Amino acid sequence: MNLQLASAWLERTHVGFSDIHQFASQCRDAAAASGRESAALVLLAERAAAFTERHEGVAVSTGVVDEFLAELRQDASALKGASGASDAAFLEALNAFAAKLAPAMVV
Repeated sequence: MNLQLASAWLERTHVGFSDIHQFASQCRDAAAASGRESAALVLLAERAAAFTERHEGVAVSTGVVDEFLAELRQDASALKGASGASDAAFLEALNAFAAKLAPAMVV
């Protein structure tokens, strides 16, 4: 998995919690191989895992899942675009996504 594949995966119309959990695992596994996009994949994995953990065992409407996926899709797209632009743009996008993610990770 890389940012291109992650973005393509996020274009799915319908996904469930198990799909989101699997996406997080695939991103984590791909990030284990050192590469330029590893940090982005870890952040995407953490965002997906945090969502599934937060809502585990609770009935969640498809609207909530769709809203989450739309946000994650935008974040992945921004990271992918920045990665193709320059190292500085990619680092800036990583920092912005990490800053956005940080409050959600603190419980």
